[in-house]
Amino acid sequence: MIEFKDIREKEILIHYANKFGDSCIVKIIESGVSSKEEASALAKFYWKVVDETVDKKELEYVLEKIYTTLHIHCGNNGYSDVWDSEIP
Repeated sequence: MIEFKDIREKEILIHYANKFGDSCIVKIIESGVSSKEEASALAKFYWKVVDETVDKKELEYVLEKIYTTLHIHCGNNGYSDVWDSEIP
């Protein structure tokens, strides 16, 4: 399970997963990563959200918090290298 420090982080991720029609990402957000493939998919999804929100300055801070949360989660589950390899 991903431990979000702020419920807004999770709400934003769920919003964009639904917007992109990605039910697999919703599942990962709810239960956490359990494979290299899921860690990779989550990282790619995060960067897709960043690209989608590039003009929304009000989201910059929370996106930084989301990055930290997801990076720590992937690292704690042994997928730090997978996460890092998806950084554009």
